[in-house]
Amino acid sequence: MPQLAKRKRTALLSSRPLVWNNRVSGTARSRAVFSPPTLLWIDDFEPGLMLYKKMFEDLGFRVLTATCGEDGVRLAALNRVDLVVTDYEMPGMSGVAVAEAIKALDQRTPVVLFSGSVIVPLRANRLVDAVCDKAGSRAGLLATIHRLLQGKRPQGLQPPPIAQASHHGHRTVA
Repeated sequence: MPQLAKRKRTALLSSRPLVWNNRVSGTARSRAVFSPPTLLWIDDFEPGLMLYKKMFEDLGFRVLTATCGEDGVRLAALNRVDLVVTDYEMPGMSGVAVAEAIKALDQRTPVVLFSGSVIVPLRANRLVDAVCDKAGSRAGLLATIHRLLQGKRPQGLQPPPIAQASHHGHRTVA
């Protein structure tokens, strides 16, 4: 009997529809208009790349991946991409060069520099729309992605939930 309950719970969790801009995915009517945002994720560290691909696909995004800047720029040229997340330090084409090439393709495409480096040159800050630390919180990264997608498509994603003091381990006093 516990197996049956587990299967029902799993079915419920997997059948929950995604909601983007008050439209529910998973219905025949909405499939024609529903298009989840497409992220292009570029990182030379393949295990991390696969982790983020899985994580963001589970959140409802479509995720394209590339293990080098050159391949990422080619993917951006061939596909509709809503946002690019790129590593800063990569062999060959750096994250700054990737941002420059992406902006040359379409100035409106937001680029997030996702870096483990503590020093990011001023030139990079001028080219990209946001810089996120790889050691930072995943919630912060997701909030940045939501914010940039909101700026790109005002009728796109619903804004991320507003963090309450209790979410950060602080106590609120009434």
